[in-house]
Amino acid sequence: MESWGEKRFHGRQIFAALHRRGVKSVGEMMDLTLKLRERLADFEPLDSLFPVQELKGEDGTIKILFRLRDGEHIESVWIPKGDHATLCISTQAGCPLDCTFCATGKIAFKRNLSVAEIVDQVIYFRRLKSDLLLRNLVFMGMGEPLLNYDNLVRSIRTLYAADGSAISQRRMTVSTAGIVPKIEQLRDEGLKIKLAVSLNAPTDELRDRIMPINKKYPLNVLFKALDEFCLKSGDRITFEYTLMPGLNDTDEMIHALRKWLIKMPCKLNLIPLNPLDRRRRKQTDWDGIFDRFYEVFAKDKITLTLRRSRGAEIRAACGQLAGKTL
Repeated sequence: MESWGEKRFHGRQIFAALHRRGVKSVGEMMDLTLKLRERLADFEPLDSLFPVQELKGEDGTIKILFRLRDGEHIESVWIPKGDHATLCISTQAGCPLDCTFCATGKIAFKRNLSVAEIVDQVIYFRRLKSDLLLRNLVFMGMGEPLLNYDNLVRSIRTLYAADGSAISQRRMTVSTAGIVPKIEQLRDEGLKIKLAVSLNAPTDELRDRIMPINKKYPLNVLFKALDEFCLKSGDRITFEYTLMPGLNDTDEMIHALRKWLIKMPCKLNLIPLNPLDRRRRKQTDWDGIFDRFYEVFAKDKITLTLRRSRGAEIRAACGQLAGKTL
């Protein structure tokens, strides 16, 4: 606004209109002068993404497929619980990491999302579900957030701004497959966000097979960076562990996992694999698998949870976002 010769406070008014009130057009910014609204009209449309398909699960979970201005697609998931909700948003169109168990990894990486495209996912759902408080924001959708580092950090700063969405930093979680240099950089940003690591295997041999990024940043390198992150943030790390029966849930693997996790304050999230075959999901004794993990971890000061996947029937659960169009 100052570069246009306008008053500085108009910048705050516009920011609040976009991010707090979620206006859909410049014409709704009635606290601005007509002359300024006419000048801002050159920026229409305000939105950078457009809904193509909406799917609603039996538990109220909503997955929306968005088209971006250049024709690429991303997905976001709204997960309600009582009087509040968690929103899972994407940071890339596609993903370059090619993890074997993740549907997003099966499609070609297209590009990083802009700050506008990341933030607009939040704005869209706040308009759509204004009756529920958006309490938790997780950067766990399509893509590897730390490979879009600059736009990720700018988005976080935008989303916690008091004049805008005002989402608490401590209610934001960034998930990563383990991009070590960016974990180190994030450690020094001065942010108070939480870090979740998609681990999924406790040995380099297995992790190399299912998560190729491990060949570049093996477990000893990753855990060194995570230990330093813990010391700096004073917060615990959440480890996401997708259960692949017969592969990473054997007694040998469980004990190997414990050797890594007892080194730092952490939480272990066990996530049932979400194959597209619903019968296969129902036949697996996930509670029995959890009990075997619990027997090993029972005496440790590690929070162990079995995540009950939400929205699996609409392919909105972990690892199922694939950006498929109708």
